[in-house]
Amino acid sequence: MNKKLFQILSICGACISFYIGAGFATMQEVLQYEASYGSRFFWVILVVAGIYIYTNLSFATNGSRLKIARGGDIFGIYCGVFGKKFGKIAAVFFDYFSAFFCYMSFVVMCGGANATCTQQWGLPSGVGAIVLTALVVGTVILGLEGIVKTLGKVGPIIIAMILIVSIYTAITGIPNYSSNVQAVDAGVYSSVMAQVGNGNPLLSGASYGGFVILWFAAFLAEIGSKNNLKNVNLGMLLSVLFIFGAASVCCVALIGHINVTAAADIPALVLAGQISPILAQIFAIIICAGIYTSAVPLLWTGVRKVSNEGTKKYRIITIAGGVIGCIVACFIPYKGLINVLYGMNGYLGFVLIFFMLVYDAKTKMSRKVKC
Repeated sequence: MNKKLFQILSICGACISFYIGAGFATMQEVLQYEASYGSRFFWVILVVAGIYIYTNLSFATNGSRLKIARGGDIFGIYCGVFGKKFGKIAAVFFDYFSAFFCYMSFVVMCGGANATCTQQWGLPSGVGAIVLTALVVGTVILGLEGIVKTLGKVGPIIIAMILIVSIYTAITGIPNYSSNVQAVDAGVYSSVMAQVGNGNPLLSGASYGGFVILWFAAFLAEIGSKNNLKNVNLGMLLSVLFIFGAASVCCVALIGHINVTAAADIPALVLAGQISPILAQIFAIIICAGIYTSAVPLLWTGVRKVSNEGTKKYRIITIAGGVIGCIVACFIPYKGLINVLYGMNGYLGFVLIFFMLVYDAKTKMSRKVKC
């Protein structure tokens, strides 16, 4: 495999890994944001995909064009479009909030791993969080290049397993799909199935898209700065096919078996269990892998805000941040953190998009994108 193709596939895998966290791997996000809209789920996916493509092209392109030294510097670029004084204040806010949010999201991932291991395998509380923390800290210490290489290999495995389960169960659910779609559209399962967007698929897509913006901002901006821009953008665009293609198949599978997935905490395990109890156990491991692949860049983003890679300070803060996050996750329920932090992030994500649109229009980013 030549170097160019390897880099494209590695970046594609890293984007997939970052995007597919616990929520996607369990299919709970897919159920709430997309499948809950029945025949209109494709509108949600189109909106999310559009936001994902535009924002990530912008992050990578501007990061490359301006050769930013640290991913978080991208906020100063966008916010500066409204004047030096306002831009500086807004940039500092976004930079610190993004780093804080990503770190707290890492804590949430530790809580998710802890809960999954306790509920699925009956392990003592704390074991899941400790194992995840050890793996994440060890990977983050490798730095951005090591992270991309590691996630680039794990991401495709996760998406492949999700596709295997969702394609099989989508096929077995086809006989009931039409009647189930009608039932979902009629609100038959609304009492047991949570739905984002208050019945509006466009709002649901906007909320979902806005949620991941601050996750990817610093990550892709720095990747764009340190790698060939064309390869970065091609890798990111390739990830779109896998991520949203998988989401579409998952929706069909979930709706095809909506009688058992609507009220499930982990719909993916319900679907996997219909194929084989052994596969359900394997898929539980895949869910943990999904948590790991999101937790790594989240911790990296928080640590990178206060230290430079390769330094003693970077290693100490990475270890300390991992340990503190693990302890917090073991003693504080993570569901509350999800509701507050993720909701706030979605709103602020759209404020950032406004800055991005104005900046990119003024600098004519479309002429600089390389694909």
